[in-house]
Formats: sequence, C-alpha cells, structure tokens
Amino acid sequence: MKHSMLVSFALAALAVSLAPRPAAAVDLIADLGGPAGFGTGFLAENDDSSSSEISIARGFPGGLRYFAGTYTSIFVNNNGNITFRGAVGQFTPTPFPIADQPMIAPFWADVDTRGGGRPGRNGVWWDVRPGQVVITWQNVGYFGSHVDRLNSFQIVLRGGTEMDEGQFEVEFRYARCEWTTGDASGGSDGRGGTPAQAGFDAGNHRDSRVLPGSRTAAVLRLCRTSNVSEPGVWRFLITNGRPMRSPIAH
Repeated sequence: MKHSMLVSFALAALAVSLAPRPAAAVDLIADLGGPAGFGTGFLAENDDSSSSEISIARGFPGGLRYFAGTYTSIFVNNNGNITFRGAVGQFTPTPFPIADQPMIAPFWADVDTRGGGRPGRNGVWWDVRPGQVVITWQNVGYFGSHVDRLNSFQIVLRGGTEMDEGQFEVEFRYARCEWTTGDASGGSDGRGGTPAQAGFDAGNHRDSRVLPGSRTAAVLRLCRTSNVSEPGVWRFLITNGRPMRSPIAH
C-alpha cells in the first residue's frame, strides 16, 4: 500500500533543505474564468485521482494527431500529466518510453492536493476554447498532503491558422519549482528518491522525448531554463504526430 511505503531519508533531506528554492520564472496563463482564473473545469482535492474523459472538440474539432493516434478527448491526471486513452494514477514516474498510454507530462510526480487552500493553492484546473486547451497545476503540494514546498506549471495546447493541417503546439510553462518527489517515491521534504519526469511518450514502448533533468534533482531547473529563450517556457511543435522544437514566436 502507498501509505506503508513512507521512508525516512534524514541525511538527504538535510542536504536539500539548505539549497535555495528557484524563484518564479514565468507567469501562468490566467483570465480563463473559474474561481482561480484558470478555467471552470477542476479536480477535487485528491491523491492520485484523474478526471473523467474531457472532450477537446471545442478546441480542436478535428482532434489532435499525437504519434500514431488522433484524439478528441483527454484525461487530466492529478500527478502532473495528461493522457489520451484512459486515466493514469501512477505516482512514481517510470522512465519513458512506457507501455500502452500516450502521455504529455510537464511534471509527472506525486502531486497531492489534499493540503487544501483553494482557490490560491492545490488547484488542478482546465479550460477548453477554440484553438486552445490549458491545463494548470496551481501551487500544488506533494504526498502526503505537504504544502511546505509548492509547484505551479501548465500545459498549453494551441492550434491556429499559422500551423499546417495536423500540427499543434505544446507549451509547458513553469512558474514555481520547489519540490521533486513525494514521500511514497522515496522522497523526504519533497526531494530525493525518484524525482519528476517531463516530456512526451507515444505509449508504443518505443517513441518518446524527455526534457533535461527528468528523474533527477535538476528537474527543478525547468523554471529557469527554456528551449525558446524564455526562462520557464518549453515549446514544441507537434508535426506528423511527433514533438519538435517550435519555430512559432509569441
């Protein structure tokens, strides 16, 4: 059972507690409605839960071509990712590529929102509108119910007239990066153990793309680094179903 897996890592916790916490690097996209400004769709406070199937037809009527599939719906998983064929509750990130489940993960780790504090903290929200889907993890804590360190990040899916048919853009936005690991993933005080993973997985056992620092302590640098010269922003153009660095300026 998950709650029986709690492990003490006192020496590791002492080392990481002395490290400075990265400051916010980029603003999250807001003004989307709802009590926190990130949309009206939300997950209840939980540990390891997921949304029901969410239609994205309003945003992308023809669906999103992602690796070998075309999808008109997504599942928002509390643990920092979205999936396309079904919900995923796994809290410790498995190295990409994984089996059977296409995934886009800005920060796959053991998010636990039971520490409360909404609407300012522990919210997982989404908004679907023409040409854009935004999923937000807002000041979320880690297992079990910790709020001493918080992370804020988003997935933004975009389409538009400047893109060819079948293309869409994925943007990861990292506004706050303070923890990497939940207690049940071998962490202590939000660090150590098996840290978060970020990137793309085709769910075919073969194809994936991983962001720098994934499954290491360096994953916190995503708040300060970028592939498009905007600290905290990572942007990819999905072409023929595959993620590439995006040439689209904003």
